[in-house]
Amino acid sequence: MKHYRILLLLVLPALGLLNGCTPETDLDELQYTPKLVVDGSIENGQQPRVVLSHSASYFDNIDSASIRKLMETTAKVTVSDGERQEVLTLKPNEGFFPPYVYEANTLRGEVGKTYTLTIDLKGKRYIATTTIPTPPRLDSIWFELVPGKDSLGYLYGRLSDPPDVVNYYRVFTQRQNIDDRYIPMYQSAVGDQYFNGKRFTFSILRGPDDFTNVVDDLYFSRGETVLIKACSIDRGHFDFWRTLERELYVVGNPFASSGNDILSNIDGDNVLGVWGGYGSTYYRVPIR
Repeated sequence: MKHYRILLLLVLPALGLLNGCTPETDLDELQYTPKLVVDGSIENGQQPRVVLSHSASYFDNIDSASIRKLMETTAKVTVSDGERQEVLTLKPNEGFFPPYVYEANTLRGEVGKTYTLTIDLKGKRYIATTTIPTPPRLDSIWFELVPGKDSLGYLYGRLSDPPDVVNYYRVFTQRQNIDDRYIPMYQSAVGDQYFNGKRFTFSILRGPDDFTNVVDDLYFSRGETVLIKACSIDRGHFDFWRTLERELYVVGNPFASSGNDILSNIDGDNVLGVWGGYGSTYYRVPIR
């Protein structure tokens, strides 16, 4: 999680900055205006969590001290489900860097509900909504060795996509006793436009722990136990990850950006990021 928050700080503004450049632009003369960066989520059975920061230019010198200065800790952050609302509390959390997260004390995510995030900061208001869809159920998960390898291979999953409704999915993996968190699989966000109402088989490719250092090794190994989190997400949430991952994985280099916008679902002035609901199901897969 902490690595990905640094990504939101640095990569999003860099892509936006470079997308707007013309061949005649002198990069040294560009003026960058920092944006509020929102990294928020709510999952069924879990409290909402929101990390706020301010973006840095791609050309800024970044170290741990400067990243700490980019964090926003003075906002009023509220989450409501239409019946209840709670002002989130800024709490220390060593799973993040810097270790500051806005969290709820009592509110928990429920399947089927819509959640509104409101951020009040220095006279400005930022609003976003998200839903927690029905969690997916995987029919099966299995491991296949790569030809010529004695221990490395890929995981595969199969699901029966519900008909007559558009569905969007996101999948995470965590190697037990190796990874310290759930990591989005390689190209983690997918919609059902090509398999709506069908039984669908997909690869579960191990994603990089740090998106600033994308690895080529997508394998899992015999002897590992892999925890899988399969999630349903709504359209606005999906569009953010789809467009962000397109830039990171397909283009792979901010200086070679496709020129397409990364779609945020946060309404407000000068803001980036996402507020996303997850309907999640968990699986444990020992690889033999």
